[in-house]
Amino acid sequence: IRSEVTDDIGYTAAQLVCGTTLRLPGQFVDPPSSSMNMDLTSYMNRLTNTMRSVKPVSTRPQSTDDFVQPDLRYSTHVSVRRDSHRRPFESAYEGPFKVLQREPKYYIIDKNGTNDSISIDRLKAVYLEGNPIYVHSPSVQSNDTTPTLIIPHPTTSTHDDTSTASGNKPKTTRSG
Repeated sequence: IRSEVTDDIGYTAAQLVCGTTLRLPGQFVDPPSSSMNMDLTSYMNRLTNTMRSVKPVSTRPQSTDDFVQPDLRYSTHVSVRRDSHRRPFESAYEGPFKVLQREPKYYIIDKNGTNDSISIDRLKAVYLEGNPIYVHSPSVQSNDTTPTLIIPHPTTSTHDDTSTASGNKPKTTRSG
């Protein structure tokens, strides 16, 4: 930066180009004034008091509520997630296994003849045919929300298959 005043014209090159004086990097910070002679002990006392008055920011609230699949509480059988590395086309869950005991954070299941305690995070409810399902439904007359037992029955098809077989002919394409 050309900030030196030339003798012949009395201006700097920056004044000629910009029309005003430029602030040099050394001019951004003002030099300390003589009235700012700071006493080190008073500065340390003020700093200590200020740091004592600083309160820590409260942490975010920790939620201890875990999501539990609603049907997991009432299912008689469960599948267990495999947490290890799986080969291609290998199932992510193994089972079904019979539930022997339920605890708040884990279930004890009969896994191939041995009793294993498995975390509920790794469990998934299994729906077996003819397995009763419990549904929470409030009764009309009271405010009681007792589980209602529903036993699914196998469905049988009653429609005539001959009419649909003749109506749905396979489509023929150019490739066969």
